Amino acid sequence: MKDALIGIMVQMMPFMKPVMWIGAAAIAIGGLLLFLVTFSTGGARGQVRLAGTIAIAIGLFFLACQLAGSLLDVPPSINFGDSSKFQFWLAPFWQVGLAGLVPGLVLHRLGRPRAA
Repeated sequence: MKDALIGIMVQMMPFMKPVMWIGAAAIAIGGLLLFLVTFSTGGARGQVRLAGTIAIAIGLFFLACQLAGSLLDVPPSINFGDSSKFQFWLAPFWQVGLAGLVPGLVLHRLGRPRAA
């Protein structure tokens, strides 16, 4: 059973970097909306909250993957280097998860409707 789970984890690894970039895009778009639209006109709070929710979900997903990998004795990481040039800069999933979770929580909190 453990070997099958490790095999699934290995097959999923190439798809994790695009998921991480989706979370980063959600944070960037949410931050842009927050500063450009919300502070000037008070609109787009729902979109900021949605971007925060997406970032939170992706952050929690990466933290759960880190936990699952640690239980399998195969801690997952993302390579930000160029592997074709044998450059390896590995970031553990828990760091990627926290990098999505914390800004996501901030965006989610700032995207709440204001009390009238």
